[in-house]
Amino acid sequence: MSKTVGILGGMGPLATVDLFAKIVENTPAERDQDHLRIIIDNNPQIPPRVEAIMQDGESPLPAMAASARLLAAAGADFIVMPCNTAHFWLTELEAFVDIPFYGMVDNAAAYIAANHRSLAGRVLLLATAATVRLGLYQQAFASEGLALRLPEENEQAILDNAVRRVKAGELHANPYLADINAMLARQAAAGTAAVLAGCTEIPLLFPYIDAPLEKFDATLLLARMVVARARGKE
Repeated sequence: MSKTVGILGGMGPLATVDLFAKIVENTPAERDQDHLRIIIDNNPQIPPRVEAIMQDGESPLPAMAASARLLAAAGADFIVMPCNTAHFWLTELEAFVDIPFYGMVDNAAAYIAANHRSLAGRVLLLATAATVRLGLYQQAFASEGLALRLPEENEQAILDNAVRRVKAGELHANPYLADINAMLARQAAAGTAAVLAGCTEIPLLFPYIDAPLEKFDATLLLARMVVARARGKE
């Protein structure tokens, strides 16, 4: 019998929808009943994670803990969060419930280490400034013996602005798409071979990014891991 998945969502809502869709799309199924039971708490009122880190804003931990307890009480067997920056509080969150959390940061690093080690040092992280400052992906990659490229300061500003517009619902009309494409073209010329979407809003822009780089989607990798764990295949 498959395990019930809990999604601690709302950070942001489009990213939560994206994870849900990718779980469904990556589940082997011939009928409705073959799919996983998924409980989603989409709470967009969780305080902003970037502001909490970059501007000493309100901590999102109490609201995230309440969501985790709700998911556990509703019958989830494990919890995942479609927000990379929120993984800063992952260890603290685990203390609030008796079911496991499975993280997307370590999962993405482990996948690239196992399947694309030849790209070491040539993968560019596309994430929020807060995620970069915290070193979440740098630490995860280092634990796998891999180096990771980071955006320049001006490139990081472009990414942060693009993420804000995704949260406002702007995808194909995102005003920073041209800047991202130009940035990635420069990166490719400088030896970058791939990008890793380390912010859950970034994969939503992937269909509109035409740079000649391999694209790794941490949300998609998380979805595949969720399916494997829920079906007892991992």
